[in-house]
Amino acid sequence: MALTRRALLRKTSLVLAGLGLSDLSLWKFANQYQQVLAQPTSRKLALLVGINQYRDLGKQAKLKGCLTDLELQRELLVHRFGFHPDDIVILKNKQATYKNIETAFTTHLIEQSRPQDCVIFHFSGYGCLLSPYVDTASEVKTPLPSQVLLPFDSNIQSSDNSQQALENVLLQEQLALWFRSLNTQQSLCVLDAGFTYPGKALLGNLRVRSQPSIQQKTDLPDDREQQEKLLNQSQRRQSPSELILWASQQAQTAVEAQWHDFSSGLFTYALTEHLWQSSPTQKFSASFNRIVSDVERQVGRVQQPSLSGQSGSSVLAGLALGANADGVVTDVEDNGEEVTVWLGGVLPQIVEYYATTTCFKVTSKEGSLSSSPAVAASSAGSESDPNPVPQEPLIQLESSRGCVGTGRCEQEGQINSGQKIREAFRVISRSINLNVALGSQLNRIERVDATSAFSDMPNINPVIAGTQNADFLFTQASSSSQVIVNSVPTDLSEEEEDPPAPPPQTQYGLFSQGGEELADTRGESGEAIKTAVNQLHDTLKLLLARKTLDLTVNDFSSRVGAMVTLESTDDEKPQILAQQSTTRAPWLRKENSSLSSFEKQGQVVQIAKGQHIQYRVYNYSDAPLYWLVLGVDTRTQFFSIYAPEALLDTSTNQDAIAPKDSLTVPFPTNEYVVRGPEGIATTYIILSRTPFEKGLEAISSKIRPSSSNTSPVVARLVNPLEVTQQVLQDLHNSSVPTAEKMGIASDSNWVWDVEQWATFQFTHEVI
Repeated sequence: MALTRRALLRKTSLVLAGLGLSDLSLWKFANQYQQVLAQPTSRKLALLVGINQYRDLGKQAKLKGCLTDLELQRELLVHRFGFHPDDIVILKNKQATYKNIETAFTTHLIEQSRPQDCVIFHFSGYGCLLSPYVDTASEVKTPLPSQVLLPFDSNIQSSDNSQQALENVLLQEQLALWFRSLNTQQSLCVLDAGFTYPGKALLGNLRVRSQPSIQQKTDLPDDREQQEKLLNQSQRRQSPSELILWASQQAQTAVEAQWHDFSSGLFTYALTEHLWQSSPTQKFSASFNRIVSDVERQVGRVQQPSLSGQSGSSVLAGLALGANADGVVTDVEDNGEEVTVWLGGVLPQIVEYYATTTCFKVTSKEGSLSSSPAVAASSAGSESDPNPVPQEPLIQLESSRGCVGTGRCEQEGQINSGQKIREAFRVISRSINLNVALGSQLNRIERVDATSAFSDMPNINPVIAGTQNADFLFTQASSSSQVIVNSVPTDLSEEEEDPPAPPPQTQYGLFSQGGEELADTRGESGEAIKTAVNQLHDTLKLLLARKTLDLTVNDFSSRVGAMVTLESTDDEKPQILAQQSTTRAPWLRKENSSLSSFEKQGQVVQIAKGQHIQYRVYNYSDAPLYWLVLGVDTRTQFFSIYAPEALLDTSTNQDAIAPKDSLTVPFPTNEYVVRGPEGIATTYIILSRTPFEKGLEAISSKIRPSSSNTSPVVARLVNPLEVTQQVLQDLHNSSVPTAEKMGIASDSNWVWDVEQWATFQFTHEVI
């Protein structure tokens, strides 16, 4: 008789429920992975599974980004962490049957792994919850539902007698048993699948990766011989040792995003992008916090990545090996005339706006670059050109699609496939649009009227939800702060009939991509949809201003020596809540080891209303740094923290941070009190080697300076789009001298030199 699921659970005692993220020993468990990957004698094995199309789940069960996830992971493992391509097994779509996954895990991972080897398993596809059948007359406590991964040939359809067939599904307990059977404890499991179904195929503008929960009336039969073999193997370890990275928490779903010209799992892209950027000294806890923050800032609280594992284990640590990078050279033809690069370390929102002549420096085999202009001049001991032409090979981008870019290198014969690349000049189109998705709950007449109203607004581009990249969602508002839950088709072309006409008391509102309502954007009951759109004009300009600032974020690629900490000032001694620094700057910096528990919990920093905070900016370079702080609060209102004396004469009085010095913003004499409502707030700390003349002029045109107050103060901005445009122009002006020497056209695009500026982005949740 085959082992039942109940017997399997009893014998293995494995439950992969996520450990509490406040358990600091879990971070100790997660912060040793670098040691494993860095060992030259250990072998690195990976099994990557991705399923866009399913055999038996119906035509609407169609994902778009799972195969992209596999490509993101493969390029990362090969070019960032040194996996041999032959040691990576990939199962796509119909290859990813339950039997094939089981066979590949057994033969490739279990049978080949040895002690100290590194093993990685990645799954992108659908998941669901399996609820055990319980007789309602029984007094036995209902067991918790199991999390289930769905291979290509999964069958979870309901039969005529209301019982559900359940075939070829991968239970969390079975996966745990496989990991327990490995010969190594150095293992990582990445699951970009959701388990709780939100009631619809689209969540806001995002495609969900979960199916409705299923109920099991009888125990699942399994292969007795295989189970007994695995159980015997698993006895070598009495507890699980793998680190599991979950795309979301159990009560949430996982989503995939539609970028400019491709789709991917939101979690997988954030994970791989940050691992490209992580430095050898950076702990995985810090990287994971940024991943969680990035996901939540884009979709709200509908998806919050988490991790779990055996606390106290000394196995895994931060995924970092060697110098970080923005991508890698994958092909060189005609002696450099045609170069193909992988841009997996760059945010897709930035790649979308890359203009031709964006430049990347090619690193040496050791991953190093020469000193910055300031360092070179200092070491020479004499006056020199402050903006010398870099000597490293440069690749000028000519086009890009997804993460693949093509360009050319004028230094013939100096680059080869496999060399890593780092951003040198970010060239961005000045034509930046805000894409607003029209919800599928809107009928055709509503969509036509809304499209007409949005089209009258400059740089606002209406698109259809679920089919194109979007920044925000416009649709009908429910009585709660979530978008109305309708069962919407996976593809609008499959929609059989138009949604019914809206009721007389319909309200419209603006939502995040994940369907969370933005504060103060809901219209009046019963007002015309064109009126509702027009009421959002100022808010949309604010959001467009925020998007332009997002395009300047570059703490990973900047060569400006700086570090910024977010601190709570309610206690006698400031408490550090978060910290960011420019890891590619050539100057040594002192890392702050006094991070609070906020930085160790794998979540967005949470700050209570009424709490006092400040930002401390360190300049560890050898030249003054000029600063500007802009932010967006939970009401989508822009604010600025500025020095009033700088507004008196923007050409001479602007405050600067001296070399090897620091500045607190605002000063203690001007309190920065966090205010409601609850939600996500973002702050940008922008540093430059040259003054922000135009940016401060734009601020001063709407804010009356006071000569009696010389401390940085917080003030609301009523013209944020004008301010951000002028700040971008300031960064552009500081970069033009070097860009012109490089032959980079600067008339129609923004050109920013990574040697000249750094933008830090801090996200916190107001509670």
